[in-house]
Amino acid sequence: MRDIGLLYRKFHSYGLIAAAIIAIALALRVILVLLHWPATNSDEGIMAIIANDIAYHGKSPLMFYGQDYMGVIEAYLGAFFYHLTGGPSITALRLGVILLMGLFFIIMYRLTSLIYNPKLALMTLAFLGVITLSYVGRLVLGTGGSAETLVFGSLSFLVAAYLSYTYKRQVPIKTRLLRLLGYLLFGIIVGLGIWSDMVGLALYAMATLLLLVFCWREIFIWGGWLVGLLGGAIGLLPTIIYSLQIGKSPIDDLLGKAESAPLSATPEQLSLWHKIVETFQVSLPTATASPFCPVIEYPFMGDNTRRSLGCGIIQSSWSIGYVLLIIASITITIIALRYLRKNREGVSEAEQHQKQVTYVTRLCMLGSAILALLIYINSAGPVNQPGYHARYIISLLVATPAILAPLYDAARHLRQELKWARLRFYGSRAILVALAVIFIAGTWIAFTEVPKAQAASARREHLISQLTALHVSYLYTDYWTCYSLVVATMNTSHPITCAVIDDQLSNKHNRIKSFETAVDHSKRPPFMCATDLSLTTKDTYNCLPAATALVKKTNDKIGRYFVRHVLDGYILYRPEPRS
Repeated sequence: MRDIGLLYRKFHSYGLIAAAIIAIALALRVILVLLHWPATNSDEGIMAIIANDIAYHGKSPLMFYGQDYMGVIEAYLGAFFYHLTGGPSITALRLGVILLMGLFFIIMYRLTSLIYNPKLALMTLAFLGVITLSYVGRLVLGTGGSAETLVFGSLSFLVAAYLSYTYKRQVPIKTRLLRLLGYLLFGIIVGLGIWSDMVGLALYAMATLLLLVFCWREIFIWGGWLVGLLGGAIGLLPTIIYSLQIGKSPIDDLLGKAESAPLSATPEQLSLWHKIVETFQVSLPTATASPFCPVIEYPFMGDNTRRSLGCGIIQSSWSIGYVLLIIASITITIIALRYLRKNREGVSEAEQHQKQVTYVTRLCMLGSAILALLIYINSAGPVNQPGYHARYIISLLVATPAILAPLYDAARHLRQELKWARLRFYGSRAILVALAVIFIAGTWIAFTEVPKAQAASARREHLISQLTALHVSYLYTDYWTCYSLVVATMNTSHPITCAVIDDQLSNKHNRIKSFETAVDHSKRPPFMCATDLSLTTKDTYNCLPAATALVKKTNDKIGRYFVRHVLDGYILYRPEPRS
């Protein structure tokens, strides 16, 4: 009884430490969000507009506006926090994302404790707490998909592992029926994950494989497959309803976008070698929170480090280390699994089953990381924006405990009589300490970026005051300016409505058609184009040359019609015909 009490207190203390780590991680996020970090953008603006429609206009959208393959859980959470905090704001929207991240941390602690041990679970929590706040992790932005992928991806593994651990061939009918509810839950989780964002498909595929390995009799004989499909249909219900409404499949839409290369891509950029290089020199380090040589192709989202030999070596070394840890973890797990099968004496059938589930779950988690990378390399993601598109392999974070496991195991035990063992022991500890320092530095970088984010917010407010002074309520502008202005003036006395134009002044990327229609039907809407091209993407939305040419042509033809106004980082061409 005394041993049981000590064991209980030990696990209870682990839980308290885990709660403290999670509380600190969430507190850091809340502080940064209150300090307006990171700077918002129009993708987040769309989510804020959706949340506003839910909270104050009685709408019930099923998918992200203008992006038919992504759900809006963050918008519904944002609407809740709008009411809770007294009104719409980017801060309130981000509180929903922070809530999702808290759920992810809890799930990862439970999952890691289940398939490894509570000590590694605490280490995993500590690393994840800072990894997801590093330079480009930015998992506080309300842009949709990333936080949900982590929550549903890790939860699918937790449910699949639990069902596998508790599987028995001979159980009462009542128990078998109750277990079918587990398959229903698993299906709902996967369905919700796919609805939210399909970048987590590798996680759901490998979690499903785990179930098939250990519970295939229950799945195929007792109808687990049918119950699972029913659960999947329930989770995917928003997608199914939306597909019927628009007459096409959002899944087909996403697959088409993933496979279609950018029109500006060169043959060299479309080669497999280029995709591999960009994945391992940019996307993989970015997704796994390397703070070195950051690459963000959109200047308003962060610094874009010049591609150099030194940065290439640093980022490639990071990726090589990551891949080596995957290989080491797979090798160790396979060796342990083979040893278990060869040495069954003195091991009960139940204990053997538990260990088999543990090892196969680890392999499936590692398999999900490999599968995610293979899918990404074969997509259009790494073609010309490997930094921005690194969010498509955010699911790699779910495999964090399996990646850390080889280092953790080597750092635990020291055999003084073996030189190699001493090298492994001290080397592993040194690497873990170095990683901790690197990730903490990434968090520090986030805090150093606060003034820059606040300056961007102040600059936007100044621009709005200039537009208000000119009585501009409707205008044409670029995508990355448009929806951030809409959100900043939303529910104010002088709201701004805009339609998106590209570098040819054509309608492009208008996610909200009612805004476009309103601007088209307004009285002489002006054109506003960036002079500071760090505020937008110059390859697509540098509309100033085309707008200037149109103004000159019009004014030369009919006299002074467009008047040029110099704003903060922009030129506004407003029709002001003489009476």
